[in-house]
Amino acid sequence: MNQTVKQNWNLDSLYEGGSQSVELGKLIDRLTENLHILSKNFEAQEAAIEKKELQKILDIVYQFQSMLSEWEELDEFLICVYAENVKDSATFVLMDQSAKIKVKLDSVKISLDHVLAAIPEDEWTEFINLEAVEPISFYLEKQRQAVHDQLPAEMERLISVLSVNGIKGWEEQHQLMLSQLRVSIKIDGKITEVSIGQALNHAIYSKDQDLRQHAIQGIKVACEGEAASFASVWNRIAGSRLDIYEQRGWTNQLKEAVEQNDLDEKTIHTVLASIDQNKKIYQAYIQRKLQLSQTKKTSWFDLVAPVFAPVEKVSYAEARSLILKQFYRFNEKLGHFAEMAFEAGWIETENRPNKAEGGFCASMPLAKESRIFFAYRETYQDVVTLAHELGHAYHNFILHEEPALAQRKGTSVDETASTFMENLVLDAVINQTTNELEKLALLEIKIKNGLMYVGTVPNMFRFEQAFYEKRKNGPLNVEEIKLLLSEAENSFYEGEIEELALYKWMYTVHFYDAEKPFYNIPYTIGYLFSNGIYELAKLEPSGFNERYDELLRNSGRMTVKQLAQTFLGRDLSMSEFWNASQQSLIGAIEEYLRLTEKYCNESN
Repeated sequence: MNQTVKQNWNLDSLYEGGSQSVELGKLIDRLTENLHILSKNFEAQEAAIEKKELQKILDIVYQFQSMLSEWEELDEFLICVYAENVKDSATFVLMDQSAKIKVKLDSVKISLDHVLAAIPEDEWTEFINLEAVEPISFYLEKQRQAVHDQLPAEMERLISVLSVNGIKGWEEQHQLMLSQLRVSIKIDGKITEVSIGQALNHAIYSKDQDLRQHAIQGIKVACEGEAASFASVWNRIAGSRLDIYEQRGWTNQLKEAVEQNDLDEKTIHTVLASIDQNKKIYQAYIQRKLQLSQTKKTSWFDLVAPVFAPVEKVSYAEARSLILKQFYRFNEKLGHFAEMAFEAGWIETENRPNKAEGGFCASMPLAKESRIFFAYRETYQDVVTLAHELGHAYHNFILHEEPALAQRKGTSVDETASTFMENLVLDAVINQTTNELEKLALLEIKIKNGLMYVGTVPNMFRFEQAFYEKRKNGPLNVEEIKLLLSEAENSFYEGEIEELALYKWMYTVHFYDAEKPFYNIPYTIGYLFSNGIYELAKLEPSGFNERYDELLRNSGRMTVKQLAQTFLGRDLSMSEFWNASQQSLIGAIEEYLRLTEKYCNESN
């Protein structure tokens, strides 16, 4: 009999009552008041700032840092409350308040950045070398340099204020539209309306072929009916972003993305070139997968739907035991942390109605805790997802001991611990499995996840680049968007897929993010960066735990290249690291091709 493990998180231990929390209301009031005071302080301290009195500037930095932590906890908590129950209308009111607070915080940040930029070089050297400043010097240096590429402070503030009902308003509109998008499918002979996430789950994982077909057709019909509205929203988000870039004089549409993620364009091009070098082995897997599917007309879901489904479901209690075993095996500290997260009510995995789609790990910097959210459906993929999100939580756990401004990291580094942990768990299960069909099912999970990062995400990056380039000349209609997507997908699949998912731009939320442009490609870099670290952990196990924790601890203090050079001794501008980082995926594909050869012979 399986041990019962709780699957609901505890948000009340943070702010009792959720959207009705009195303490949360006090946090909002305190933030609003303190931001007003800090704004006034800039005026009151103008003389001190003019004289470049470094201690007073440092005091303002500390105040800003404190309020940034408070706002991040507020915003992350509200995301959790909304995800727990998308029908809680009171949350929308609070989220709007949070957005307005963020505008005021951004206004303070703009003022602070310009103060930092105005400090003469010799005094700046003195300031940045202060013992109190050293932990946050990387962030401050970045902000000081960024000012030179921006508009005057008053214009940047205006952009920030207008964004609430502009680009950020359009992002919220997309979230609302997506949450209301319903797909009609036939389940047990009865027409039922489900969310887009539930429909995709049926299309990919259902063992009932008729249900899968109903879900696939239902998704297409539902998306066709709303595509023009979604296209309008995306056009507005992209148009707003391009207008801002034009005002700033930015001609490179990737400028903001690479700076946010502490990357450089050369690294992106090196990564994409390395993936292209291995494209033949990835295409070999796709061809084998389609061959095994034995379908008359190949479709997008044939790529992601498993040919070899695991025989048994994995209970949540079993998932917990499996993850803890591998975490403890790698690092005692990691194992203790994960066990605490399970016991302390940090994880919400119950599969029930009215939850938001998708999954995430939210950081609570004031409480120095995290919260993990997704729906556990007793599959091995869910085990992998749980390990992945616990990786994010462990990363937060390491960073919560650092100052707030040293906790800020790009997506490429943000994926480091999460991908590492899913590899740790999935590889162990694959290696321990003696049943061939079960092993093939697990290999499919590993390969499918990997192909998302080396196939789907680069395709979406190239598609998004093409969309923005065309958007400079005016809004694109649905057919134009679909054509661009088709061209990007076929550059990788080379026409092997007859029926592509030409509406996935509607439910790929990264395209609609108001603050993170080209949000897809950092995931590929993060996946491969983590895989490279994982390969090194196997090659150089002695003392790796300590190096690994230090890499995570410094992820808000260095660029991705600096982290690799300092803690791994690797140069990311060279293709060797990125080629090595794909070997685990390539090895899984080669094993899959070898094991499935006989099934192809049987079907011929």
